[in-house]
Amino acid sequence: MRILRRSRWLAVLAGCIALACGAAGPAQAQVRSTGAVFQSHVVASWGDNTSGQLGDGTTAGRTLFGDIGAGNQVVQVDGGFDHSLAVMSDGSVWGWGANFSGELGPGLGSRPLTPVRIQGLTGVFTQVAAGNRFSLALRSDGTVWAWGDNLRGELGRGTVTSQEATPARVAVLNHVTRISAGGGFGLALRSDGIVFAWGANELGQLGTGTTADRPVPAKIAGLSQVTGISAGWDSAAATEASSTSAVTSVWTWGANNEGQLGDGTQAGHTTPERIAGVPVSVAGVSVGVQFAVLLGTDGSVWGWGDNGAGQLALASRDAPVTRPVNTIAAGSHITQLSAGAGHVLALRSDGTVLGWGYNGGGQLGNGTTAASSGPVPVTGLTSVTQVSAGFLFSLAVHVVPFLVGS
Repeated sequence: MRILRRSRWLAVLAGCIALACGAAGPAQAQVRSTGAVFQSHVVASWGDNTSGQLGDGTTAGRTLFGDIGAGNQVVQVDGGFDHSLAVMSDGSVWGWGANFSGELGPGLGSRPLTPVRIQGLTGVFTQVAAGNRFSLALRSDGTVWAWGDNLRGELGRGTVTSQEATPARVAVLNHVTRISAGGGFGLALRSDGIVFAWGANELGQLGTGTTADRPVPAKIAGLSQVTGISAGWDSAAATEASSTSAVTSVWTWGANNEGQLGDGTQAGHTTPERIAGVPVSVAGVSVGVQFAVLLGTDGSVWGWGDNGAGQLALASRDAPVTRPVNTIAAGSHITQLSAGAGHVLALRSDGTVLGWGYNGGGQLGNGTTAASSGPVPVTGLTSVTQVSAGFLFSLAVHVVPFLVGS
């Protein structure tokens, strides 16, 4: 199929990526009362499990979702290349899957099959971001912490090393409100709307005007009043509010070989450029591997870039889409999008989840491994509050009743 010829990530397509929370679950985040039914926020996971990234104690993949960690109170999850991270209601951070570069912290084996608490983090954390074998976490005081692979300066410490398993604070950054981890680089959004970037930069994915790697975060010039960020494999995007228009601007930078910058060309650029042709108010944008999807506040979905597996929800898969195309009409009741290597997850207002695109690992969760050019429901999954598409897998946080005691 075309996606196996065109996408650079195919060299690692078989047997990569990450998923869900742990079998027994983090004890500190469990409900401890007895004799009552509580609303438990647990992780559902499905797709490839080569590195144990489903968190169920095995390395067997699945095409239907499974719940992990009954009784847990999960706040947020994020799936990376072949590991995942979770924030619990007590502010602790947990991880599972591959740990070849220390992305799950110190003192662990290469592949924990169930969740482990990340050691070396103190304080309360509010968000995590899992990249390509490195990890980021946002603390409630607005600082960012990082650990894992550091060959390209992904950890933002001012050094370049093979790996650093012990979490440490990312240099320079304060007052951060949002983080995002890409193929080998990180992004941070500050409370004043300014964006910082660090790590790998051979294709201009840091947006700093050069192709030199940066082990210390640098401000991305030309962006202000930014409301959202998304780091993809080798490109990135940001949404920016306007004081004069109801339409939010979308800016992109980095690699563009499949039209993933949405500027009408296949030429990359090292500084942010505004995308034309998005005539809707933007709720958010998510960048995957060589493609991106955008959610309008009206529920419409737009996409551009590679569509070799139907990840843009377009039937035609023959050529890259270099301009934003409206693929799902307004009124869809979609409230959140998340882009993976070649698939997309969409959360609807009724708590159900749709998926489309590549499905070789069962990451669409519909019981098959057949790709889909249009939305298909994740079978049986309801009451979802958040979704995250990893490389060849999927995660969701959803609410289920949990009886404690008898």
